[in-house]
Amino acid sequence: MLVSCKWLKEYIDFNLTPEELAEQFALTGTAVEKVEFSGKDIEKIIVGEINDIQPHPNADNLVVCEVNTGEEVLEIVCGAKNMKTGDKVPVAIVGAVLPGGIKIKKSKIRGVESFGMMCSSNELRLGTDATGLLILDKDLKLGEDIKNILGLDNAVIELEITPNRPDCMSMIGAAREAGAFTGLPIKIPSNQINEINEPIENKAKVDILDSDLCGRYAARVVTNVKIGPSPLWMQNHLKSAGIRAINNVVDITNYVLMETGQPLHAFDYEKLFPSIPPSIPPLPRGDTEGLKGGKGGLIVRRAFKDEKMVTLDGVERILDEDILVIADEEKAVALGGVMGGATSEVSDKTTTVLIESANFNPANIMKTSRKLGLISESSIRFERGIDPNGVIYALDRAAYLMQELASGKVLKGKIDVYPVKKNPIILNLRLSRINNILGTDLNEKSVKEILEGLGLTILDTQVEDNDVTIKVSVPTFRPDLEREIDLIEEVARIYGYNNIESSLPEGREKQGGLSKEQELDKKIRNILVSSGLNEVITYSFIDRNHFDKLGLAEDDSLRNTIKIKNPMSDEQAVMRTTLIPSLIEIARYNTARDLYNVQIFEVGRVFLPRKNEILPNEPAMIGGLITGCWFDANWYEKSREIDFFDLKGIVEFLFLNLGINKWELKRITHPIFHPGRSAEILINDKKAGIIGELHPEAQAVYEFPKKVYVFEISEADLILAANLNWQLTEISRHPGVSRDIAFVIDEEVSASDIEKEILNKGGNLLKKVRLFDIYRGGQIAEGKKSMAYSLFFQANDRTLVDSEVSEIEDKIVSRLKEKYEIEMRIS
Repeated sequence: MLVSCKWLKEYIDFNLTPEELAEQFALTGTAVEKVEFSGKDIEKIIVGEINDIQPHPNADNLVVCEVNTGEEVLEIVCGAKNMKTGDKVPVAIVGAVLPGGIKIKKSKIRGVESFGMMCSSNELRLGTDATGLLILDKDLKLGEDIKNILGLDNAVIELEITPNRPDCMSMIGAAREAGAFTGLPIKIPSNQINEINEPIENKAKVDILDSDLCGRYAARVVTNVKIGPSPLWMQNHLKSAGIRAINNVVDITNYVLMETGQPLHAFDYEKLFPSIPPSIPPLPRGDTEGLKGGKGGLIVRRAFKDEKMVTLDGVERILDEDILVIADEEKAVALGGVMGGATSEVSDKTTTVLIESANFNPANIMKTSRKLGLISESSIRFERGIDPNGVIYALDRAAYLMQELASGKVLKGKIDVYPVKKNPIILNLRLSRINNILGTDLNEKSVKEILEGLGLTILDTQVEDNDVTIKVSVPTFRPDLEREIDLIEEVARIYGYNNIESSLPEGREKQGGLSKEQELDKKIRNILVSSGLNEVITYSFIDRNHFDKLGLAEDDSLRNTIKIKNPMSDEQAVMRTTLIPSLIEIARYNTARDLYNVQIFEVGRVFLPRKNEILPNEPAMIGGLITGCWFDANWYEKSREIDFFDLKGIVEFLFLNLGINKWELKRITHPIFHPGRSAEILINDKKAGIIGELHPEAQAVYEFPKKVYVFEISEADLILAANLNWQLTEISRHPGVSRDIAFVIDEEVSASDIEKEILNKGGNLLKKVRLFDIYRGGQIAEGKKSMAYSLFFQANDRTLVDSEVSEIEDKIVSRLKEKYEIEMRIS
């Protein structure tokens, strides 16, 4: 937001330098980007009048001008072609300084002496036009300093306005802030409109069909308008705000926008409502009977699918049903809150103007402006949410200025469609609460002065138990003030953070340190890093389209998400219910840039809605993803592509280091994962997570060049099962005995089930079980597989004999035959 100090003085009579003013804004919480002095380097540039123009004797493209500055007549050589005798122009006399420090000296140009220079807007850094001189108003006094005339004796402060302060996106809003920290009153311009007798109802009607997208729509009609340039003071104000002057009517709408923060739009009434034949059918939805067959009917509605409209920039836009338009009965004539239409644009021939002042849904305006690539001063303000109760003041202000500056005649009355009125909210503010939180000793009077300076209304004051409670009415232009703590923050801002003494919080001494949960969280991260994974941190918001890409059914619980009310983009529209999409997005970003070896993990929260609860359940999850190879091929070793067992090994390593012994994988079918290559992770017989290879269809959708493997585990379940009370045991001094067994078994029997049975029958003497071979094909029947295990037996108190080991081995084989009907191959 660009704040012109000269313009600001029209609303508040402050006595601060621009630097001091900027410092006060910064101290009260409004960041200052910079302070610019527009005419700082300019000296001795004055108003001059061209008395005579003669051709240059030695140059066809130059002329010699006789210029009167009021005190002397100068001969100046010039190359411009757009001036004529009698024009008044900026004249840089000898000794003058132009922007950038360029000094003007007497010179001889092609044999003719030149005593100064006449300036273009480009040379004064007022614009980019360097083709001709800047022609000034003929009523200006000769010799007057050009800085006073063109508003160059001004400083502009650039403020960084946060999204929660739409009220500061205007000159009156900036004046209100300045009034709060200076204690000075602000002056709001009055609008004395002399309405003519013709009622507006004869000219215009408005119907809001979609009130969820348009909360208020007001309009006035001004006739007998004479289009021309706006006065120099208005042009200077607009220029200081970064807006180019166009004509008096358009400049007035832009001026009121910057003054009040309320966007306006001016329609050419005759273009907007040519004669409408009665044969035009009504709109396909909504009751518009009152508008049929007459002039002046405006309808605020959603666009129809594939409806077309040409905007002011000359581009034909194809609209959809999420876009709000202002329409007559035939077509859309403007994009609500974003841009007007070319068919109703104000031109030099305009004589009657319909002024629109409305309040539109912020989220809808943001989506429309981003979708169409149309971001303007108006859309930026609507996106942040403007005050619906400021609509009428801005409308009247524009009508008054058109009356005064464009010779307009304002029709009697105004249209104001306001379906659901927004009222101020009432908050109670306790004086004791202010001082307890801020560590101050503010009294009732000073707090009230601060609140009233901000435009808030004090309704009542109550004293109970030696504490003062102030009842405050918060105006609708301050939507950010919702709770008592918000009012306390306002008091702190205006009182001055620099005036609040620093103090350390008091409390009982206690020893610092990490909780058990924090220690385990740290350990989990370290284990995964030592496993070769890189930690990533991603947003909690995801794109809902991930669920489609992952093949989840419409009724899948993971689709039950919390939607963001006002998302920054469609890619961040919902809160995640799983870490998997976030990890996939990181991997996809890397592989798309030829970084194919990705090994990552994240420890983060997911957000699961709860029935009849406002806040969701937010469990912490641990997710991991690997794809590609662990390392690239080199001279001594070939690379190996990562597979499922690499990821399973990482999970095993994690559980081992957390002291979790009772866990297993249970084969399942899951839509995200490859059929037959996914499993539930069970800890103490309870589901704690999932692991598997990403489904081939999902891999194709995300365009992964190599297979992707993912796991996700509940951190709470890991912490609950973790046992870090390590016990040291003596290593047996007696030799062990190894036995190998191989057998044929049904394909669907898992290795974990077999291992569980072997360990169960092996007893305390069986120390290790290792699967070292799986074979299919050849002499093995279809639907069967051959599995070979190595068994290691050892006792702590003796050397085992063969008969003792054979007895245990026989028990194991018998159990496997009994349960799985195995066929032994090697004994």
